[in-house]
Amino acid sequence: MKDNAWSRADRAVWDDDELPRDPSLDRLVAAFRPVEAPSQLVHGDLLGNVLFAEGQPPAVIDWPPYWRPAGLGAAIAAVDAGCWHGYPLDGLERLGDGIPEWSQLLVRALAFRIATLRFAGSWGSDDVERHAPVIDAVLGRAPRVGTLDAS
Repeated sequence: MKDNAWSRADRAVWDDDELPRDPSLDRLVAAFRPVEAPSQLVHGDLLGNVLFAEGQPPAVIDWPPYWRPAGLGAAIAAVDAGCWHGYPLDGLERLGDGIPEWSQLLVRALAFRIATLRFAGSWGSDDVERHAPVIDAVLGRAPRVGTLDAS
């Protein structure tokens, strides 16, 4: 079993391993709900591992495989785009058109990213500020306690 920041974060978010104590993570964990979508092989860190060059097809430079719900790779790319690349947060919902349980996948993806940074020892005040609006946007769409996710 791998023991790096990414694999530890994945297990903590999906397999009930211990997450680091953090107010940002606590908010997301409170919104965790069961995910029923079937798992398959997904890319766990797509946004930062694709190179683009004019006139060339995109090139994937790294492939961190995870056995998780099919839409998780897209959800990780979506929250990363909001946190790191200025993607409009009101567009996160559109990115998940047709993906089952999209709002829960966004919650899990964002928790995965924050936990990875925490386990890697690189989570600081700038990261808190960068992730806070994305957390707010994701939790604004996430189901509340006692409600069902209609996505």
